[in-house]
Amino acid sequence: MDAAVAGQHARRRIRPPEPLVMAGSPSTPAAFRCPISLEVMRSPVSLPTGATYDRASIQRWLDTGHRTCPATRLPLASTDLVPNLLLRRLIHLHAATLPPSPSPEVVLSQLAAAGGEPAAAEKAVRSLAAKIAPEKGKRASVASAVAADLDSAVPALLSFAKGGAGADARVDAVRILATVAPELVPYLTGDGTEKRGRVRMAVEALAAVLSADGVGEDTKEGLIAALVAGDLGHIVNTLIAAGANGVMVLETILTSPVPDADAKTAIADRSELFPDLVRILKDAASPAAIRCMAAAVQVRGRPARSSMVRAGAIPALALAVAAAPTAVAESALGLLVEAARCTDGKAAIGADAAEVAAAVMGRMIRVGPAGREFAVAVLWLSCCAGGGDRRMREAVASAPEAVGKLLVVMQGDCSPSTSRMAGELLRAVRMEQERKGLAAAYDSRTIHVMPY
Repeated sequence: MDAAVAGQHARRRIRPPEPLVMAGSPSTPAAFRCPISLEVMRSPVSLPTGATYDRASIQRWLDTGHRTCPATRLPLASTDLVPNLLLRRLIHLHAATLPPSPSPEVVLSQLAAAGGEPAAAEKAVRSLAAKIAPEKGKRASVASAVAADLDSAVPALLSFAKGGAGADARVDAVRILATVAPELVPYLTGDGTEKRGRVRMAVEALAAVLSADGVGEDTKEGLIAALVAGDLGHIVNTLIAAGANGVMVLETILTSPVPDADAKTAIADRSELFPDLVRILKDAASPAAIRCMAAAVQVRGRPARSSMVRAGAIPALALAVAAAPTAVAESALGLLVEAARCTDGKAAIGADAAEVAAAVMGRMIRVGPAGREFAVAVLWLSCCAGGGDRRMREAVASAPEAVGKLLVVMQGDCSPSTSRMAGELLRAVRMEQERKGLAAAYDSRTIHVMPY
């Protein structure tokens, strides 16, 4: 074989390089996906370690205080993010080879058809969420598609948001709900038993949107404005009747800067507000019910305190202090302080002295600093202020290790006013114990705890 023929065979064996992205490729290269979100990167950036992430994902990682590379776990000498322009160009070229993404209507149909398949539902939700990103310019089309069939789209999104999907996917579902949340406000003024399911669905969706961290404040304020602009009396009644989710929405309205003072006063002055909140609190130690009570008291002050007491809130709050999780117990202690500031409240606390004293003293050391200060304040207001209530003094003096717990609070990191109130309580309790011959408990069990 001569040299010319050999050269021709060699050239035949050399294959031309394949393109990095094949037109019609059914899958996305793994290098195009962010190692954190596992989604195709929109703005790829690189860390000093050489690893590349989507800017939004790595920025969240850094904002939470991490100073290591998520992929390599190596410490970061710098948190500077360098745009990976080549990878971004390759991702754009790849996107151009793919078929057009399905319309929002098609994706919603896929979500409804997913049924019990979480992976298929998550794919549909993430696809919809991608379409409402600001740079996509398709937020209105997604909202229109969901709004066109609220009765089926909203329950599907709610079911997914409460399911076992990842946290990012659940946030995406709520973000999609936020695009149509104002469309759900008219559901709160509907009448008829056939609409109860729609009302429950609407309240649940509104609560999910207003309580979500992934929804912008502007969106939440717009939703609250829509709620206040409607038939406020009817809407408040509907929210209260809906239970904990409705109360959460109501509490958000009361604490938002959007409604004016007159609207908030109209809500706080509703005659059935506190009886309904107490009922909900008794059914389950609802944090939303307690926060809503606190918001109403903040709006109306003394009249709201009296209404809360007359509604029978003291026993329910004492139960929440004794048995609820720490954050709820602290909120309940704060409301007991508000109740003890008025004459009716102090009398109601005295009437349930044994239960209130046992709850407050039993939880005093098992809450945070704010909860301890609330506990001391409610005891001081009911036992010492204005002469105090004898029933409460007796009940506190009879509580196990009462003196020791007060001494622990005094020696802890409390404010000067709390330390002063604890000292006055300590003297009142010691006098009551000596009068009843109960001082031995202090001498034998807590003599090693010194107040100063």
